Amino acid sequence: MAENQERKKISQKALTKAAWRVLLFENSINFERMQSFSFTYAMIPILKDLYKNTEDIIQGLKRHLQFFNSNVLSASFIMGAAASMEEQKANGEPISDEAINSVKAGLMGPGAGIGDALFWGTFVPLVGGLAAAMAAKGNAFAPILHQIIRVGVWIAVIQFGVKFGYREGLALLEKAGQAGIQKITRGATILAATVIGGLVAMLVNAKTELVITSGEVGINLQTDVLDPIAPNLIPLMLFLLTYYLISKRKWSPIAVIGFVFVLGIGASFLNILAVP
Repeated sequence: MAENQERKKISQKALTKAAWRVLLFENSINFERMQSFSFTYAMIPILKDLYKNTEDIIQGLKRHLQFFNSNVLSASFIMGAAASMEEQKANGEPISDEAINSVKAGLMGPGAGIGDALFWGTFVPLVGGLAAAMAAKGNAFAPILHQIIRVGVWIAVIQFGVKFGYREGLALLEKAGQAGIQKITRGATILAATVIGGLVAMLVNAKTELVITSGEVGINLQTDVLDPIAPNLIPLMLFLLTYYLISKRKWSPIAVIGFVFVLGIGASFLNILAVP
C-alpha cells in the first residue's frame, strides 16, 4: 500500500448495520455450514465499506461462507473481531483468508459455551421466572415486560458486541486465554444452577397432605416434618423427576407435561399432594 494512500477504516454506521443483521442469525441455518449464510449476510455492510471493487467484495463474501456456528450474542463479538481483521487485510496487512477463518473457528466454540451459559442458562430463566412470578399474582403486564427486557438486552448486547469486538476483541481474548474462558463459563453455570434452584422453590407450589397416625396422635408430614427441615423438598423432587425424564429418559417436553398433569390429578385425588 502506498504511503500516501488514505487508510481504510470501517465506519460506525457500517458496524451498526452489521449488528442489526446479527439479530437475524437464526433465520438461515443449513446442515452443511450452519450459520455461514447469516454471518456472510451480516458482513456485507462491512465489506462494502472497505472494498469499492466488486471483485474484492465477492472474494470477501466467499471468505466468510465457511462453516460457522456459535451463540448469537457471542457471534457479535466474533464478527467484530473478524471485521477488524478484514480492515487490516484491506489496508494491505499480510492476513490470509485462512487466518480470518481460523480465528472465527477458534472463537466460536468457547463463545458458544459462554453465551449459552450467560444468556440461555442464566439471564433467560431469571427474567422468565420474575415475569412468571408477576403473572402468578395477576399482573397482566408481566409477559410484555418479559419481552421488553429480553429483546432489549438482546439488541443492546449485540450492538455493543460488534463494536467492542471490532475495537479490542482479539486482544481481550488473548489476555483472558483458555483458562479465563473456562472460569467465566464455570461461573455462569454455577450462577444458572443457583437461579434455577431459587425459581423451583418460588414457582413450584406442591405440598403433601399425608398424615401419619399412631394411636390418637396424628403427625402431618408437611407441617410437622418437612417444613422445619426442608420445606421445599417436594418441589425439588418434582423438578429432579422432570429433569431425569427429559435428560436421561429422553422424553419430549409434551410427554413430560402430560405426565405431570396426570400425576398431579392422581396424587391430589389420593390426598398425597396439594397446592397450598
